[in-house]
Amino acid sequence: MKAFLDAHGSTGVQACVEEAIYRLLDLTVVFPVEDETKWTDKKGNVLPDAFLVPRGSTAVDVAFKVHTDLGKHFIRAIDARTKMVVGRDHPIQDGDVIKIVAKA
Repeated sequence: MKAFLDAHGSTGVQACVEEAIYRLLDLTVVFPVEDETKWTDKKGNVLPDAFLVPRGSTAVDVAFKVHTDLGKHFIRAIDARTKMVVGRDHPIQDGDVIKIVAKA
């Protein structure tokens, strides 16, 4: 195994996964968080989840992916990188970190 890795630099698995996800399936990754300032969930785990969503998905699509109730009661989302409030139709970009705000 070491000889193969030395000769090729890697197993190639990562490249295959990226090809399948990003090019063949045309998916993008988004990180929903509960605390947009620390990028954590309610337990304090940093970037606890990563969701794969179809390219062109919106903030409300992510809300539904996380939980149906979040999608149904969606109010707004917050872009954790810019701290800007975004609406339900805000297009998700690869690697976005967002907080979903919904009615209780």
